[in-house]
Amino acid sequence: MMIRCTRNTGFYGMGSPIEIKKEQKKWFYLSQNQTKQVELDEMKCTIQAQFSFLKSAPFTVEDSGQLIELEITMNPTLIVVYVILFVGMFMIPVLHLSLWGILLLMILYFIFVFFMLNKAYIIKEKT
Repeated sequence: MMIRCTRNTGFYGMGSPIEIKKEQKKWFYLSQNQTKQVELDEMKCTIQAQFSFLKSAPFTVEDSGQLIELEITMNPTLIVVYVILFVGMFMIPVLHLSLWGILLLMILYFIFVFFMLNKAYIIKEKT
């Protein structure tokens, strides 16, 4: 089975490679806009992308007799939240938030990040 993986995560983490794991073991690294093609002997395997605490959901690949093209991208929900928080940072003085309001926003942010840790990247088949 031949697999071609392409990383297309935009400018988030573009200076550092992400680790691609096969069956929970280190397999190879991908830098920004890099493509690697690998051959596998197995008929089925599970692949996952990881950078520090951020991961993708495990993606199962089955041999179809053809080249399997995978693309790794950032989760759009995570990108939207980053933009909202960046703009919100400048809104704190405008809205005259108290220390408690800022603390509440920080707590909500960390709760969101905790739930998004295993969904930060998306692995999908190119069509």
